[in-house]
Amino acid sequence: MVGEFLNSIGSLMSGDTGPLSSQAMLLPYVCSVVGALVLGRFTGDLGNLTLPINCAALFLGAMGATWLLQGLNLPMDQSLHQPLLVSLSGMLIGAFAMIWWLRGNSAPA
Repeated sequence: MVGEFLNSIGSLMSGDTGPLSSQAMLLPYVCSVVGALVLGRFTGDLGNLTLPINCAALFLGAMGATWLLQGLNLPMDQSLHQPLLVSLSGMLIGAFAMIWWLRGNSAPA
């Protein structure tokens, strides 16, 4: 089920190098789930929706950065290190957005 989901998203995000493989999308997916667990400690509490919303924000940030920086060639390993760096930068943007959005809602008036 997760593999089919990742393949469908990868086919939507195709560019000059073709669709993203499910192996390239597995790393941001796993990292966004683990990151959502950590991010839940720093964001406000939305009850049972906190973890899925944090996970979605991190995954969308990682996929957005991967899609935007798809043609970038950095002097590092193109199979592991560059996708990890690009995904991490997107997840950082997603994490800061979630902290800003959810902390703003839980601040006392």
